[in-house]
Amino acid sequence: MKQDEERIEYFASSVDSSLLKIIVVAVVFHMLVVGACIAFHYVNLKPEPEMIPVFEMVKIPPTPQPPAPPKTQPPPPKPKPEPPKPKVNKELPPEIKPEPKEKPEEVHEEVPPEPEPPPEEPVDDFPVDDMDLPVAMEAPSLDPVGSVDMDPLMQVYLEQLKKIIMGNFKPPRDLKVDRSAKTTVQFTVDRFGGITGVLLKRSSGNKAWDHLSVRAIQISKVPELPPNYRAPSLVLNFNFTPN
Repeated sequence: MKQDEERIEYFASSVDSSLLKIIVVAVVFHMLVVGACIAFHYVNLKPEPEMIPVFEMVKIPPTPQPPAPPKTQPPPPKPKPEPPKPKVNKELPPEIKPEPKEKPEEVHEEVPPEPEPPPEEPVDDFPVDDMDLPVAMEAPSLDPVGSVDMDPLMQVYLEQLKKIIMGNFKPPRDLKVDRSAKTTVQFTVDRFGGITGVLLKRSSGNKAWDHLSVRAIQISKVPELPPNYRAPSLVLNFNFTPN
């Protein structure tokens, strides 16, 4: 029995010593690994960067240029000799005394007697400004007032206005008008085709005929003025005749 106990104790002591060795070896190994890691961390394996040469900026002084030769100024022009002054005769001519004017004889003009006022004409619904025009058989016409350049565009425009106005002039068939009657209506067309300033310039003597003539122009819708006509408006006279 003693031998067995001794063996067990020997075995236990040997086991304890071996475990102790293993622990010591493991601790030393781990310390070596940690030390290797730390040393590897501080070791720089990257190659050192090459030194880049630094160029120094040197300021080169400019090369001196030779001085420019002085400019030679042209000699001043010689003054022109003044022409000789004409001799002035200092003697004054004799004074001429004006002859006395004769007073004109006073002429007493005879004052003509004042003309008698004309008989009053019947008043219409619109102003009348009769023009002294001869009575003649003529067709309805449209004429500009004043000097207007009658180019082809203006002629076409006036013909178009004449057709529009005559389309709105519709007197009744039973209206009796003298064949020589004539009504002249003056009006203004602005740049955009608006009609203003409608005025009866000549009366035919028939109120109904005059009224229909003025109304035909007032209700007409006309186009704009031709583009080549530069004035802002155009004044026209329309002659209404029964022919």
